[in-house]
Amino acid sequence: MTDKEKTEKTEKNEKKEQFGKMSSMDKKLAKEEAATLEANRIAAQDPELQGRTKLEAKGMQIMTALLAAAIGSIATVSIMLPNGLTYGGITGIAKIVQNYTNWDYSLIYYVLSMIITAIVWAGLGFREVRKIILMSIAYPAIMFLIELTGLVFVVEDKFLAAVFCGVVMGVSNGLTFKAGFSSGGTDSLGKVIKYKKFPHMSINDIMFVINSVIVLLSAVILGLDIALYAIITIYVSMRIGEAVMFGLSTKLVELEIIPGDPDALTHYIMEELGRGVSSVEVTGEYTGDKRKQLKIICSPRESFLIKRHLAKHDPKSFVAVYSVNSVWGVGRGFSDIRSME
Repeated sequence: MTDKEKTEKTEKNEKKEQFGKMSSMDKKLAKEEAATLEANRIAAQDPELQGRTKLEAKGMQIMTALLAAAIGSIATVSIMLPNGLTYGGITGIAKIVQNYTNWDYSLIYYVLSMIITAIVWAGLGFREVRKIILMSIAYPAIMFLIELTGLVFVVEDKFLAAVFCGVVMGVSNGLTFKAGFSSGGTDSLGKVIKYKKFPHMSINDIMFVINSVIVLLSAVILGLDIALYAIITIYVSMRIGEAVMFGLSTKLVELEIIPGDPDALTHYIMEELGRGVSSVEVTGEYTGDKRKQLKIICSPRESFLIKRHLAKHDPKSFVAVYSVNSVWGVGRGFSDIRSME
């Protein structure tokens, strides 16, 4: 047995002895710390797959995207159309076209999707087409199936119908982007316009212009009241979509800690929880003392473990807690920056 193996065995035995002397609460926290450490190590070593195989990760993305397509199709065919409403993007364009034709809505949507796919392919290449091809096919196909079933949700109050449609549409949009896909609608068209014609403009600004034009056309063709309901639907769907992408509640928090023993706390966070720590030197203006301030981004549960540790070992520490919507980077609970637009 090597010296390293002997040392590891001794450390394990010591931990077992310490674990046997702990209270039930301390044992529970120790188990959570160990589970947190392992999960954080996996996320740091493999930020893209996080312990899953490539097939499992891709399968999960595709299943999420198809679920999003099904939910979005229900929002469009079962809620929006039966209640005489409309929406922005390709959905609103298809509604305007249908107003002048007797074609099935799913057929119009499919034709428009293929046109946009061709434009994206010609403008940005096949790499961008890969992000939209699944949804461009799945959306109209599922819409067609729902049209055959005759599934509708008619609400007497159009305002409630607009809100209902926005909620369901928002869930669909949030799941689509969370899965790493694009809906293949006017957002893709906006990307082409940006990179080919207006590189100084943001995609959000271009999308705002496109959707504004569609809503104005809806006001002229379908009526002002329908256009106003569309604005409500778009707003609700944006808020719900953000909630789905970033979570309905805080998933991450940022802690700013001025501890009595910064080295001990740093060791605990990095070795026992597997989280990263950054530090800066701060000065207390009242006393003039210089202290080290630690900054950590972690889950709410991990912040509780840190709080318990400080309460036990460093109760005079000062801790500020901030809610964080999202973090792009490497770490458990963080979004892979490569997947963000």
